[in-house]
Amino acid sequence: MEVARSAVEESRFQEQALQEAAQAIRNTIVGRLHDDGLNHHDVQFRVKKPESAAEKLRRRGDDGELKYPGGLANLDDLIGVRVILYVESDIDAVAIALTSQFICHDDEDKTAMMRKNGGIGYAGRHLTLEVPADHPPTNCKEYTGYRFEVQIRTVLQHAWAEFEHDIRFKGSSGDNAEISRAFTMASTLIELADQQFVNIADTLKRLQSEGALEAVAEAQPLDAGSLQGVLTRAFPQYRSSKENQYDWMVHVLAANGIDTVSAAEEWFRSIDPYQVAKLMEYRFNPGQVRIADDLLLQSFGESYVDATKSVGSDRNRESKLRSRLRRLRTEWDSQQED
Repeated sequence: MEVARSAVEESRFQEQALQEAAQAIRNTIVGRLHDDGLNHHDVQFRVKKPESAAEKLRRRGDDGELKYPGGLANLDDLIGVRVILYVESDIDAVAIALTSQFICHDDEDKTAMMRKNGGIGYAGRHLTLEVPADHPPTNCKEYTGYRFEVQIRTVLQHAWAEFEHDIRFKGSSGDNAEISRAFTMASTLIELADQQFVNIADTLKRLQSEGALEAVAEAQPLDAGSLQGVLTRAFPQYRSSKENQYDWMVHVLAANGIDTVSAAEEWFRSIDPYQVAKLMEYRFNPGQVRIADDLLLQSFGESYVDATKSVGSDRNRESKLRSRLRRLRTEWDSQQED
């Protein structure tokens, strides 16, 4: 009890710092998803309440020993982040993106484990991450060493998990057989629906790449919708980006004199995306907007940095672009020597 009481006092003292760290981590994750062109619905965060931290510190194992000796330092979920996606096929890419930026201490694919064991129920990917001391993300320089838990789910998995938690843990009828059966049925339907969302996304990409959707007049000014069609036809192998990222890329292209559908079609068809992919050594297929950003950066170099460093709300865009440009040039020189 003394440990738990101390934890409550300490966590109250730290709560403001934890809130600030959680906001910085959340902003960094959103920025990384944007940079990689990964489509997502939302990124949320929460900080564990002092009473909840104290209750967890009181837990004991079957041997009677404390599960979390050493106080708050051994709790990895004081900060929790949820990344909510539209399609299940994007979960792996998001996990790779985050483990590339933060130190990964644990990676638990609850969806894969459940299906492997023939189960039905909660689905999601859980990561335990830490802000690195070496080369921390710009927004997180003050929070090196902070650990946090990330849950990656689809919108449907998130809705199921939230509703199930409210009923089973906050309600009074969580153990009712009829309710349990209904949750099981709902979980099965959600799994089927998630698969259909993946099928829809794949079909839409195929139709756009084949030009089977309604054609747009090529002289038409470029907008987010027409740009998505252009990039899908140019790069059918890359995943769709978040809708507002296409709008952002329209402004980026306009800053470089590309402002019509025909100009965008002509420019992207003349560029080899495989060369940039080889230079950047992507660990996963990035979104269409990210590959377009890197192609433009490689082609225009410093002038692209100057023209687009202030487009959008990312205050760190210039430093990110210069870092990526150095990487592109270093890899290009290395390959030329080989």
